[in-house]
Amino acid sequence: MPRQVTAGQASASANLDRDLDFCLNPCVRILYRDDLALAVDKPAGLLTVPGRGGAKEEEALSGRVRAIAPGAMPVHRLDRDTSGIVLFALTREAHRALNQAFEAHRVEKTYLALVRGDLASPARCDLPLADARRGGTRIAGPADKRAQPARTDFAPAERFGGQTLCSCRPWTGRTHQIRVHLAALGHPLLVDPRYGDGRPVLRGELFAAAADPGTVALSRIPLHASALRIPHPSGRSWLQIEAPLPDDLSACLELLRAGRRLSPSRAPASSRPP
Repeated sequence: MPRQVTAGQASASANLDRDLDFCLNPCVRILYRDDLALAVDKPAGLLTVPGRGGAKEEEALSGRVRAIAPGAMPVHRLDRDTSGIVLFALTREAHRALNQAFEAHRVEKTYLALVRGDLASPARCDLPLADARRGGTRIAGPADKRAQPARTDFAPAERFGGQTLCSCRPWTGRTHQIRVHLAALGHPLLVDPRYGDGRPVLRGELFAAAADPGTVALSRIPLHASALRIPHPSGRSWLQIEAPLPDDLSACLELLRAGRRLSPSRAPASSRPP
């Protein structure tokens, strides 16, 4: 019977399956796999499927996954520069069941984002959104007939004064929803060429005493799909997947923590070590 599973709680047989998959295709990091569903950890900079935000012939995550699971069908997508969990169905029946769960809003998605400014307390943004030019999204005006309802909940996970690592819980699935809502709250992503400042962040900007302060620490949007909870397509349990932070975001956090240790008086009270 399927059970609730996280990346760190898979059975020994599942671990062996993932090890075999990695040997067959080391470009795919398997987070979970059974006969009906497959969850992978998408790296930043990779399209989920061909033809979305890039040339059709460009290699995409779906192509890598199908090298180890030929019938795999993506259930949802992440933007090219967003990292984290992408779920695939391994049968048509499973694909239908998982799609129905998304359509019925029975899916709990959590993202981690590194944003500008001090997000001191939980916040909610429910501003409606509308399509913008060139595949973007904008806040919809009160009389905009194209407005779509949208809601995202945010909470600080770690505060550094000038930056915050926050958890993001989208209740709707609009294009670029988290990015637009963060910008509307005055806390855009640390790097966001469309809705904020697109300049790469240097190591010295995160920690003044860092080695190689002129080296780029972050050049992509710092948004990571960290957790996903969804009814298992068998209908008998829930599937919970977690993905660790990628190396680039982890390195940024280490620099910010080093700066906080060096100047604890500047850190927000809730983030100071005891």
